[in-house]
Parts: sequence; structure tokens; C-alpha cells
Amino acid sequence: DQLRQRMAFALSQIIVVSDSGALQGEEVAMAHYMDILGENAFGNYRDLLEEVTYSYPMARFLTYLGNAKANANTGRMPDENYAREIMQLFTIGLWKLNRDGTFMLDAAGRPMMTYTNDDIVTLSRVWTGFSLQDRRGNVENYDGTSNGGRNYIDPMRLMPQWRDPFPK
Repeated sequence: DQLRQRMAFALSQIIVVSDSGALQGEEVAMAHYMDILGENAFGNYRDLLEEVTYSYPMARFLTYLGNAKANANTGRMPDENYAREIMQLFTIGLWKLNRDGTFMLDAAGRPMMTYTNDDIVTLSRVWTGFSLQDRRGNVENYDGTSNGGRNYIDPMRLMPQWRDPFPK
């Protein structure tokens, strides 16, 4: 278990959320986030990213909780924050690299970027429609609404009416 806890701590330094700002005072959510990292400490990175993505702390910290689809009439676009973090910090990074870790260079000798702003805009569509589950133990009302409160533990659900319908 000591190694698992060390791995969870190391992962918390890479896949970061903070208990200041939006998550200040939300100890249950933060504790559950650390549980996610601990439970996935020896698993594969893809499964870890999926579970982190569906967690309330990450969605709240990186602002995609309640992220709505684009609306051409109002000019609203999906929030791009998580799309940038996924590509820049959690996966491929900013620059294409050779096997030895040096930068891949274009014909002019400049480092080659791994993605463009168009890639970010497209990926931001994926992170639309996330909402909290109802609090455990609450029952839906007859009209489909809930009298529930916030649920920081169960994976978030996707709300079809908020989801961006365009290719991703």
C-alpha cells in the first residue's frame, strides 16, 4: 500500500486539481479524487484518464462541468480548457519529439507542434454535456426531476441536450 500511495501522490502532481478556488471546502470531492488516483495507481493510463475525466473535481477545476454545446446564434463555443490540458499536460505535450527526446524539426529547423488550435476546438466538443449525478438515495420525482443534491462521488452523467452533435 505504501507504493500505491506514493504512486497516487505522483499522479496527483501530473493530473492536478486544487482545493483552492472552485474546490475550496469540498473535502469529500477532493478525498474521492485521491481515491481515484490510488485505485488506478497500477492500472493503465487510459483507464485513469477516463475515470478522472468523469470525476467532479476535474470537471469543476478545469471548467467543463455544465459545458454546453456551441450556439451560433449567441456565439457561444464549448470551453476549451480541458481540451488544452488533456493534450498539453496529460498526454502528447506541445512538441513532436524524436525517440531520443530531442525536438522534431520542420524544413526551416523549427520545432514541430503536436496539435493546432483547430484540434483544440474540435476536441473541446467532446467535453460538453457533463453534469453531476443526483445524490445517492434520492428518488426521481414523477416528472423526471430530482429533489437530490450534489453527488461528488459517482461518475458524472452526460446530458444529451448539452452535448455537441458535431464530429469530434
